[in-house]
Amino acid sequence: MTSQTFGTGWNPQFGIDQNANSGRPVANALAAALPSPGGAGCYVSGGVPVAYAPGGILPGPNNQGPVYVVPQNGCHHPVPVFPGHENRLPSAHPVVNADAPALNLNNSTGGVGCEPGYNYFFPPEHTKLHVIKSSTAPWRLPEGMSMHFGAYHVPVSTTLTELMTGFGAMNPLPKKNKVTEVLQGGSGKWYKSITYAGDEDAASKTLKELGWDSTRTGRPGEKPVVWLWITKD
Repeated sequence: MTSQTFGTGWNPQFGIDQNANSGRPVANALAAALPSPGGAGCYVSGGVPVAYAPGGILPGPNNQGPVYVVPQNGCHHPVPVFPGHENRLPSAHPVVNADAPALNLNNSTGGVGCEPGYNYFFPPEHTKLHVIKSSTAPWRLPEGMSMHFGAYHVPVSTTLTELMTGFGAMNPLPKKNKVTEVLQGGSGKWYKSITYAGDEDAASKTLKELGWDSTRTGRPGEKPVVWLWITKD
């Protein structure tokens, strides 16, 4: 019986296995998915796509980079896209951002992320929020104009005040901190829906109480995701 050929192995503690067989090249069906020289992407090892970085160094604890699991159906997970536009590359690993402090967990040591040996217990129910990043109100922009946005899973138990604080709307005058839901129209047009201010009674309500719950999936035949524009002046 002939021996079976295996691809290169890797683990987060020791990296690439020594004296392992070289990763086999990608077949024609996946060749188009390979990155250009010097770019990060994936290759096929034992018939399974495996992530890699330029120079053959995989990101991991010793290389100061996050490790991403590559799905069996390709090199990249699908990510939210702006309506009417093509796919975009996966978002970069989160960084500390004073304008959106909720994007990271601040632990008891003053650091970011879970402390060594700790795991995070996720709330059971989330909603999908797409937060538009624009200095101009979306409904005042020309039709079809593209805007930057961030896509987030947010616990439905989050209050409106917590949401505003988490996205940097921390003006000392609560009435200036506002969250506006915007609705998609045809031909890239946006419409203003309801606006909540930090000094209103609604600020103490949870996202679920406002109707922004786990049913807002954006999947075919289901409710659309929630699009928001958050301001503080």
